[in-house]
Amino acid sequence: MLRVQEQLPFSKQREAIQAALISGFFSEQTTFPIASTSEGEFAPSMEELSDWVKNKTRTEKQPEDYQATNEYAEAVIDFEWRDVTGLEKIFSVGPFLRDQNHDFLPDELAVRLIIPEECDGSVMVAASNFAFRLGMETTAINDWLLVEKYEGGPAILFREAERCQILQQDELVIIEGTGKELEVFSAILCEQFPQLSTFETWTSYLQKLVDSFLLKNLDGQLAYAASIATDNVTAYVSPEFLQRQEEIETAFPKTTFINHRSMVEAWQKDFDLTWEVDEFLQMLTSVYPKIQAGDQVEIQGVLSEDRQVRKELKEKIEAELAQRKATGSVELICAHKQGFSWINEVLIPKLKSQKIEKITIAFKPFLPAGVTEWTEESGATPSYNNVNGHDSEKWNDLPIRYLQELYPIQDNLMAAFDLKADQIEFVTYSGEEELTYEVAVQTASGTERWTYQASYSERPYLSEYSGMGKVHPPTGRLQVEINGENYLTEEFATDIEKIWTHYQEDVLPKCRKWIEKRAAGEVSKEQQPFFAQLKLDILASEPDERLSSRNDLLSSLDALHEDLYFAGADYFKNYGLEACGEMFEEPGLILPVIRQNTGRPQFKATLFEQVKKEPQIITEGQVLAHPNDRKKVNCTLQSITYHQQRLVATIKVDGVAANVVAAYAKLLEQGLVAQEFDFGLYDGLVFQVDDQRFAVRKMPEKAEVEQDLTIDQIDLLPDQVIGYEEYLTIIDQLKRVPQIAVYKIATSYLGREIYAIELLQKDAGSGYLSKTKRLTNHPSEIINARHHANEVSGTNGAFLLLKELLTDPKYQDLADQLNLVIVPLENVDGAAIHYELQKTTPEWKLHVARFNGVGKEFYHEYFNLETQHTEAMGMTRLYERFVPDVMVDNHGVPTHEWEQPFSGYTSPSYKGFWLPRSLLYGYFWVATNDEYRSNIVLNKQIEDAIADAIGAVPEMKRWNEEWAAQFEVYAHKWLPKMFPADYYKEMINYWIGFKADPQHRYPSIRFPWLTSVAYTSEVADETAQGEYLTLCAQAHVVHDLATIDLLLAATTLYQTSSVLTDEEITISYTRLRPIIASH
Repeated sequence: MLRVQEQLPFSKQREAIQAALISGFFSEQTTFPIASTSEGEFAPSMEELSDWVKNKTRTEKQPEDYQATNEYAEAVIDFEWRDVTGLEKIFSVGPFLRDQNHDFLPDELAVRLIIPEECDGSVMVAASNFAFRLGMETTAINDWLLVEKYEGGPAILFREAERCQILQQDELVIIEGTGKELEVFSAILCEQFPQLSTFETWTSYLQKLVDSFLLKNLDGQLAYAASIATDNVTAYVSPEFLQRQEEIETAFPKTTFINHRSMVEAWQKDFDLTWEVDEFLQMLTSVYPKIQAGDQVEIQGVLSEDRQVRKELKEKIEAELAQRKATGSVELICAHKQGFSWINEVLIPKLKSQKIEKITIAFKPFLPAGVTEWTEESGATPSYNNVNGHDSEKWNDLPIRYLQELYPIQDNLMAAFDLKADQIEFVTYSGEEELTYEVAVQTASGTERWTYQASYSERPYLSEYSGMGKVHPPTGRLQVEINGENYLTEEFATDIEKIWTHYQEDVLPKCRKWIEKRAAGEVSKEQQPFFAQLKLDILASEPDERLSSRNDLLSSLDALHEDLYFAGADYFKNYGLEACGEMFEEPGLILPVIRQNTGRPQFKATLFEQVKKEPQIITEGQVLAHPNDRKKVNCTLQSITYHQQRLVATIKVDGVAANVVAAYAKLLEQGLVAQEFDFGLYDGLVFQVDDQRFAVRKMPEKAEVEQDLTIDQIDLLPDQVIGYEEYLTIIDQLKRVPQIAVYKIATSYLGREIYAIELLQKDAGSGYLSKTKRLTNHPSEIINARHHANEVSGTNGAFLLLKELLTDPKYQDLADQLNLVIVPLENVDGAAIHYELQKTTPEWKLHVARFNGVGKEFYHEYFNLETQHTEAMGMTRLYERFVPDVMVDNHGVPTHEWEQPFSGYTSPSYKGFWLPRSLLYGYFWVATNDEYRSNIVLNKQIEDAIADAIGAVPEMKRWNEEWAAQFEVYAHKWLPKMFPADYYKEMINYWIGFKADPQHRYPSIRFPWLTSVAYTSEVADETAQGEYLTLCAQAHVVHDLATIDLLLAATTLYQTSSVLTDEEITISYTRLRPIIASH
C-alpha cells in the first residue's frame, strides 16, 4: 500500500504518482486501492526508486546463436475497427496507450495525468490508483506521467467535485469526486473496468452494439422489431434465433420470426435409372440360346455390386447353365477395386490348399498410350484448388493407380497363407500382353501364373471443363467364352457411372443456370453463397463393407460421397474463374446423402436457397430501413457516474434512429439482448441519442454458476463421436468446474456457439489481473481442435487433455506459468452435419463436413474483421487476447484409404493423402527468413519432444510402424515425392516454409515475431469410432502434453532498460521471442 499525503507541491505529487506508476509496471496482479492517506509506506525517493527498478530489470545474457524476433516486427492488424472510441479504451491499446513495437501490447503511455496542486488526499489516492493501473498495462515508461497543466493530447484530469464521475471530452478524460467515495470509485474502475465477463469487455460490447444497429446480429434485429408500433411484423433474423426461439417468441407474441438462413426448395429433379444387374441379365438373354448341352462356358462379369448381390446373380446364371446342361465357370468381380476383388475372391480360394513360398504381383503402370515416363508432384501438402486446367488429354490418374486398387491385399494374403510381408512382392509389369495384373505364385512344385485385365471408362474430370483432364472410373463388363471361343465382350455403365453422368451433365449445369438467372447474368464472388444446400439423395446397390485389416473399407459409396463433394467444389471454383476471374469457394453446401440398398438406383437432386440473403424486418409490406455502414454508426462509452454506491454508465449513440435505441434499451432491461455480457457491476445504463436519453434502470441479473463439479464427474465421451448437442452438454458441465473459465468466443454462420476453455491461476478471482503482464511474464499457447469437423478425435482429445491437466498433480501450477486456452470444437456447423451423416455411415470419411455450413474453409477468414463466416472470429479474438507463442491445431486424416475413382482414383487436391502414413504425424509451418531462425530451433525442439512422447507409448508406436509399412509398400516406394515419408524418430513431420507474409493464413508466417510455432497434428481419425477413437484422442493428448511440458520448462529472455532521473525516464520490460526450450 502506497501512503499519500495531502497538500503536496507539484514536484512531490509527481514523484508519488510516478512511484505508483512504476509499482504497477512491475505488478501482474493486485487488489485496489493501492494507495491510502492513512496507512502504508510513503513513496521512495527517486534514488531509492531507481535502485529498485534496476534490480527488477536486470537483463540476462542471450545465447550466442539466439536471434530475438521482436526487433523485426512489422505493423499488425488493428482489431479496433471503429473510428470513434471512448472511455472503453482507457486501459487498452488505443488513444491513451499505444503499441509501437507491434506485439498487441501497449508500450507507450500517450496519456498524461493532471491533478490540482495541493489537492485533497482522496484525489491523490484516486490518481495513484489510475497510475498504478496504467503501469500494469504497458511494457515501457518513457516520461513522467503527471504534468502541471493540460496542453492538449490524451490526458486524464482529476478535479474535486461533489459527485463522482468519469467522462470523456474529445481527448480529455475527466475524473471528478472527492473524499472516500472518489477513492472507492477509482478502486472499482481500476480493478474491474473494462471487463464485462471473463472474456468480454466494454470494447467488444460497443463493437457488437454498432453491428446490432446495422442489423447484423440478433440483438439488433430484435431491437428493430420492437421499435415498430404496428402488430403486423415479420422478422427475418439471424440463425442463433433457433437457440432461443421459445424465449423470443414468448417476448414477441405478435411478431413472426423466421431464420433468414433457413432453407426453401428452389428446384428438384429425380432421375429414372436402370439397375446394372438387370442390364447384365438382359445381355445374357442373347447368349443363352447359343449354348448347347455339353458346351464349356466361361462367363466373367464386372459389376459394381456387393458380394451378396453378386453371389445371388452367380447362382442364377449357374442355374441357367445347368438347365442347359452346360459346364464351365462364372466369375463376377466387383468393379470397385477390381484387382483386390479378383485376388481376394477368386485367386485366394483357388490357392487355399497350397503351401505358398512367395507371391509376386505385377501391375501395369497406368499411362496413356506411348507414354513411359512417370511424372509426379509434391504431395506433402494439399494443393487445395484444382483449377485452370488447359490439357484435355492429361490423365489425372497416377501411374500406380492399379497398385493403389490392390490395397490392402497384402494383409489378406498374409492371413490366408500365413505369409510374412517380405514374401509378397509388388513389381511393375513390363511385358507386352494386354493385362492389368500378373500374379506369380511360387510353391515347392513350381510357379503358377494368373492374369487379369481391369475394365474402365474414360471421361473428362469435369464435363464442362474438359481442360481439367481425363479420369478413368471402373466400368461394367460382360465377357462370354463358349468352348474356348470369345462369343461376347461388352462394357456397360455401372449404376454409379449413371449417377455421375447425371451429376456432371444435368445437376451442376442446372445449378449454374439457376445462379445466373438469379444474378441476371452478372455473377460475382460477393453474391456467395449462391444457395443454401445442394442435396444429393442417392440409394444404390453397391459394396460397402468393413475389411479385416485396421479400419479398412471396401466401399464404392464412401468413394462416391467424396467424388460428389470434391468434384462439385472444383466445378464451382472453375466456374468462378470463368465467370469473374475469382474462384467460388463458398457456393453453398454440397451435401451427398447416400445409402446402400438392393435393386434399381435412385438419384434425386434438390437445390435449396436461403429464405433471405440478409436479415430483414418487414412491416405493412415494407422493409424497414437501417444504416448499413460501420462508418456511419458510432457507439462509445461517454461517462460513468458513481453516487450512493451506484454505478451508471452512459453510452453515446450516433447515426441510429432514437426509437430503435429506445427499443434496444428496453430489451436490455428485460435481459433479451447482450446476454453474453455481465453488467452486474452497474446499476443502470443510459443510451444518449442527440438530446434524448433512454435509461436502463435495472440491469438484468446474471445467474451465478455454482462451482460444484470436478471433471472426474463428467462423462467426456472418450470413445464416441461428439456432436454439437453432446458438446454443449459437456460445456455446460465444465462451467461448473473450478480453476477453468469456459466462455463463448464466437457464433457460427448457422448460429451455433463456439467455446474456449482457459486454465486459471489459483488466485485468479482475487483483484485485477493484467493481461499485459501475463503475456509479458509467461508464454502463451492456444490449442485448437476440430477445425475440420470430420476429423473427430480432436474434440475427444481436448476434453481428455483438460482432464489430465486438472487431475494430475504435476500440472497444479500450470496456469501460474503458462497462458493456456483450449478450443475443443471450432467448426460447430460442420460437426452438426457430420454427426447426422455418421449415424448411418459411421466409418466414412465424410469430408462434406470438413468446412463450414456453406462449404467455406473459414481458416482463410481469420483476421477478417468483416467476415460473414463468423466462426472465424473466435480464433481472431483469441489471438488478440493471448498473442500465442505456440499455436497447436489438432487435425486428422482418414482412418483408411481415400479413393475417388471419378477424380483419377486419388483426390485431385489431396493426392498425397491417399493412404494414412502413421497414426500421428505433423506439420511445422515456419518463416524461412534468416531473422526468424531461432523460431526454427524451437520448432525442432518441439518435434523432438513429441516424437519421444509418442515413441514411449507402445500402442501408438505400433500403429505408427504399421501404417508406415503400408505407406511404403503402396505409395512412397513408387512415388517418393508425391508420397513423402521422411521419418524422424519413427515419426513423419513435414516442414513447410514460407517467407514472412503479413497476409498469410498461418500466424507463424503472418506474425513470426510473435508466434514462434504453428504446429498442425494429423491423426488418422476420419471417421474413428469406439476404442480406436479413444486411441486417436490419446495421441492428441500425448503430443499436447509434450508441448506443454516443454513450455513449462522453457526459459524466457527479456529486453530491459532502466534510467530514472529527473532529466530522463526510460523503463522497459519486453519479453523476447522465441522462448528458449530446455535441452
